[in-house]
Amino acid sequence: MVSTPFFTILTFFFDGIIDDPLVATSFVSGVNVVATYVALLIMDRTGRKTLILWSSAGMFLSCVVVVVALLGLINNRFAILAVITFVSFFEIGLGPVPWLIVAEMFDGKYVAMAMSISSQLNWVCNSIISMVFPYMNTYMGPYSFIPFAVVLACTFMFTLFVLPETQGKTPDDLAAEMSRTNSQSMVYEINEEEAGAINLEWKKAMDQLKEEEQTQMKDGTFDYGFKPIN
Repeated sequence: MVSTPFFTILTFFFDGIIDDPLVATSFVSGVNVVATYVALLIMDRTGRKTLILWSSAGMFLSCVVVVVALLGLINNRFAILAVITFVSFFEIGLGPVPWLIVAEMFDGKYVAMAMSISSQLNWVCNSIISMVFPYMNTYMGPYSFIPFAVVLACTFMFTLFVLPETQGKTPDDLAAEMSRTNSQSMVYEINEEEAGAINLEWKKAMDQLKEEEQTQMKDGTFDYGFKPIN
């Protein structure tokens, strides 16, 4: 589910948009619960990678709508709606799926350490956002959601081109797939007959060049690269 720092941010965000920010925050909390239940229903029916792609794309568009609404180009109610869709898309992808991916990408003996590191990093980032967002909201105003949109765009691209699908695969399968995908080396099969023909042609060309040089030396027309001294 969405972490507590996020709801702290929502309280700051809704302040000035509606009369009672706590009411909107409570409503978003209810949406969060419903979206979590939906995520449980579709988690094993859809690939992990697909869910993250949909999640990051939906959250990115929600951020764009929030910025546009706060700029006054559309009604402020669209900002509230965008926040609700933001939370919904978060709960079907970027909320639960990364925890599954971490557990599925590592062997059993490494899962505990990987999950511990991921959890610590997650809460460090949450703490930073909780402390920084009030200042972002003050100094960036309507554009305070732009940094989140940038991160989500990077997440989408990383998921699309780098992140493997982990559902139904073992860590060994994932390692082999990532090696094939990310390998920059190319293996060439050598045809011995073609290699022999190339070597023969090369030898003929070098012998011919050598004969021409010897002929020029005898005729005195060979270019030594310097002017001879008389």
